[in-house]
Order: sequence, then C-alpha cells, then structure tokens
Amino acid sequence: LQDENASAWYAANSEWWAAGGYGGRTDDEAMIGDEGGHEDAEEGLVFLQGLVQKGFRFRNGVDAGAGVGRVTKLVLLRVCEHVHLIEMDSGWVKRSKVYLGKKRAARCTFTCARLDELPPLPEETVDLVWVQWTLQYLTDRDVIKALIALASGLTPKGVVVVKENRPYGCARGDRFQLETPEGDQGRYDITRTHAHHELLFGRAGLRVAVMEEGVETHTYALVKDETW
Repeated sequence: LQDENASAWYAANSEWWAAGGYGGRTDDEAMIGDEGGHEDAEEGLVFLQGLVQKGFRFRNGVDAGAGVGRVTKLVLLRVCEHVHLIEMDSGWVKRSKVYLGKKRAARCTFTCARLDELPPLPEETVDLVWVQWTLQYLTDRDVIKALIALASGLTPKGVVVVKENRPYGCARGDRFQLETPEGDQGRYDITRTHAHHELLFGRAGLRVAVMEEGVETHTYALVKDETW
C-alpha cells in the first residue's frame, strides 16, 4: 500500500515542507513544531558523548534530512570538524546557510537531494551519519534504500544515529501509527515501533549497538553487521 501511494505520499510531504513545515516563530519551531529544540540538542550531545566513551570518534558527519540545519548547528558541529547537510527542499538548503552563519557554514557542504533517491555515499568518508525525525516521512522500502546509501560511506568504526518518534501514551506499542494529509498536519507520517525499526535496520545491513528510550522517542546507534 505504501509503494502504491508513494508518488502522492512524497508530493504531499514536499508541498508541506515547502510551505514552511510546522510553522512557528523561528526556524527551529518550523523544523520540530515546538520550542524544545535546545533540550533536544542537549539530549543529542549527551548521546554522542556516550558513544565517544564507547570508542567512537567523529571527524566528518552527515546530517541527513537536515532541514534548516538545526541539528548541524546545535549538535554536529560541536563534535565534528565538517558536516555534509543533505536536504530535499531547495528553500531550506538556501535558508540553512543563513541560519548557520558564515563561520559554521564554512565547515559545511550542502546537497539538495531526496533521501529515497540518494546514491551511495563514497566509501569510508563519514564517521557519523545523523538522521532525526526524517525516516517517518519515508515508506518502509525507501527507509531501507536511504540507510543503505548513507551507511555505504561509513568508516570502519563509523555509526548511523537515528532518532525517531515511538508510540507512547495511549497508543499501542505493537503497531505503527500513520498520519495522512486528511489529518491535522496535512502530510504523511509513520510512527514506527521498536520492532518495526529493527526490522528495517536489519534489512539495510545495520544492527543496533546502542538504544535509548525517551518520553516520545527512540534513539539508535547503528553499525554495519561486520563492525564492532
């Protein structure tokens, strides 16, 4: 069913992001829908510090589904020397260079591309790939494709970090939730369970090395099957 509706799915989501995403008073709010960006960034930094303690090292990073560059600015540039931002919407790519400022932008490269159409990254060029609140906008098939393309660039001790929403509260924890354009947000969005995510990760040749459960999210550190 996802694959049958993929064209309409991505058209609706592209239109939603081009129109400003969640809206709000700031670029950060447009990305995540509330004022919790700095708290979220602190969680990300703590997660990466935990990975450093386990032996991971970060020099070159990728922000996949970067939007305006919120995670790059608040998290990745604090631990990486260079960050490659990949974002499908040309307006947000242009805006990100202003949002980051000249000094930060000078440590970045920018690519306008859809993750479901992304070619494999060059081998052994990336220590850290960060994918946050992005896979929820992709079909299952394209989640696998995107993760394979991104993970192809990992160094031998590289890691893919995925942070996504999870079912919580009154929602059942054994099944996914799907929003459609007929709902409040006007776009397609899947909230997947832990088991659902693990299945997709495995089909992309990745396994969970570290997982943390937040109030509304799961954060995963993924490595290739043959490493770590």
